[in-house]
Parts: sequence; C-alpha cells; structure tokens
Amino acid sequence: MRCVPFITAVLASFVTYTTAAPRYDMASTLSPPKWEIPRLVIYFQTTHDDKGRPISMLPLVTVKHIALTHLIVCSIHIHKDGIIHLNDYPPDHPRFKTLWKETSIMRQSGVKVMGMVGGAAPGSFTKFTLDSNDDRTFEHYYRQLAAVIRRYRLQGLDIDVEQPMSQSGINRLILRLRLDFGGDFIITLAPVASALTSSYGGLSGFNYLLLEEEYGVLIDFYNAQFYNGFGSMHSTAHFDYTIAAGWDPAKIVIGQLTDRGSHAHVALNNTIVQLREKMGVIGGIMGWEYFNAEPGGIKAPWEWAQVMTRILRPGLVPEMNITRDTAIKLTQTWIESVRPGMDALCASVGGAVNQACALSALIPNVDYMAMVNA
Repeated sequence: MRCVPFITAVLASFVTYTTAAPRYDMASTLSPPKWEIPRLVIYFQTTHDDKGRPISMLPLVTVKHIALTHLIVCSIHIHKDGIIHLNDYPPDHPRFKTLWKETSIMRQSGVKVMGMVGGAAPGSFTKFTLDSNDDRTFEHYYRQLAAVIRRYRLQGLDIDVEQPMSQSGINRLILRLRLDFGGDFIITLAPVASALTSSYGGLSGFNYLLLEEEYGVLIDFYNAQFYNGFGSMHSTAHFDYTIAAGWDPAKIVIGQLTDRGSHAHVALNNTIVQLREKMGVIGGIMGWEYFNAEPGGIKAPWEWAQVMTRILRPGLVPEMNITRDTAIKLTQTWIESVRPGMDALCASVGGAVNQACALSALIPNVDYMAMVNA
C-alpha cells in the first residue's frame, strides 16, 4: 500500500532545497511510543481572557489525575505579502511571553507541544502562499513557518486545512516538514471526520484516502473532527465506518468539542468502551479547545482533561515538579506579558486612579506559587 522506497527517493530529491541538514529517520515515524497511545490531545487557541490576561496551561500538568500527551498551540496564520501571526499578533509579541515560557515547562513534564497552522481563517494554503505553484513563493512562506517551529521549539505541527488545497500542495508541505525536522517531529492533520471516507476532502479539497495511501508513513496521526455535523460519537457507527474504509484505528484521534455538558462525557465514555472492546486500540481523544472546557468551564477548564483521562488513560499520569524559583520566574513573565496592553488600557485614566488601574491589572490571574511542589 504505502510506497516507502518512493517517498525516500522523493525526500532525497528535496535535499538541495532544505533550510536545514536533513535528519530523516523513517523508523521513528512508524513506531510511536507505546505509552502515547491512546493519545489525549487538546488545542490551546484562546491564550488570553476577556481582560487581556494570559490563561495558564500549567494546570494540565500540575493538577492531579491528568494524563495529557499532546498540547497544540494555535492558530498560526500565513498572510500573503505579510508576516506570520499567532492568532492576531506575531508570535514574538510580548503578550505571548507567558505562553512560550509555559510551553517549556509542558515539554519538561513529557507533554508534546505542537503548533497548528491554518484553521478557519483563510490565507495559509492558497495559491499565493503554501499552495503556490511557484517554488520561490512557497519557499518564502514556508521559511516563515519553519522559523516559528525552530524558535519556539515546537515538537510537531498540526496542519488544519479548512480551505481548498491541492493534492500536490499538501504532499509537498508534509515532505518538506519531514525532511527538515526529522523523524521525531510530529506531523498531524485535522480533517473533518466525513473527509476520511470520501474522495473529496471535505473542507480541505484534497483526497485524504489518497494522501494516507501514498504519504501516510510520514504522518503520525489525524485529529479528526467528529462534531459540527461532520461526525458523531453518540454511537460507534461513524468510527466503525471510518475504519471499514481502510484506516488504522490507532491513527485516528477522535475530535470532540470541549464545551459540552456532562451528558456528552457519559455518551462518549460508553462509545469509547465499546470501540476499545471491538478494536483493542484507538488513536485517542482530541479536544477543541482548552479555555472554556466543561465541566469546569472558564474557572477550571482542566477538569475536561481529568474526565478524559478517566475515560482513556487511567493510571498514566505524569509527574511535574515546579520549584519556587520557577514559580517566581513564571510570575515575572506573566507581568511582562500583560504590561504593554495594560499600560495602554489604563492610560486614559489619570492620576491616582490610573496608578490603581495599572497595579490591579498586573496581579496574575494564576497563583504560580501555589503550584510549587519541589
């Protein structure tokens, strides 16, 4: 089915175009760590609360009974004739200092920290950017993406194509990522679930069945969107249908919206139990997104991951040690992230009130010192 010698030859032909020395290792993409499956994946898109204060991801590794495997920072956007953005700002904007500091701690805890490019916003995969027929155009925008991956030490990239893209375009992007970043780099895609059983790629345009047939050896897994009318986990039927189309159940991570009530968790649990009894192994569960995940909601979004751990990965909880020095540095970084925006917000208020505004705005909404356990 999968033409491994062909792919290896194609990779070799890309050597003259690479931005880094090739570190390709086929074996590592074929054998994910056993502890990693079933995976528990969550997207981290809403990085700040409604007052502009950073939202901490650290409860996902400091709160008990959570066995997260992958955290995906999103969304990275490519802009024609512009620079790359993380949501509405360049990735190096001061507001993201807390985000990038916390991702380093997530990595230390054993969670794989990835980025996601694309999503619902248009622009990343057009003929003027990453799907360009002109090699120089592709190279220009690909280098922006590769620079973000390197600078922030992202361990993988989720490619969420929600606009028409050519088959050759997605092939080229995957090949290039694998060549430049090696076999340990995680490459995933995020199709709507219905695209996995159709020659038409749903929102993406290209054929996922063909992609997996020809280049699946380079792809670690698929964060399939089983929601919003594109799929359902109310029973095993849609997942059964997907596997019957030829997919490996270990490569399909079941995507769910996190802002649903406890009744949805009960139904999901029942379906997962049935699937694992029938298939032995499934790829895991993915949640979109962190900040308002139920049952805890905005005040305790990590509770979703606790529930999913009980469903999927009981007894596989990693340990994370946070020292007093680390907590102090995190607090300082949080203030640095907030200060530019808060200075502007409070500037319209004069005198003592202005000072009070600035001081209150710089009180972290997360107690890092309470996380100290080492």
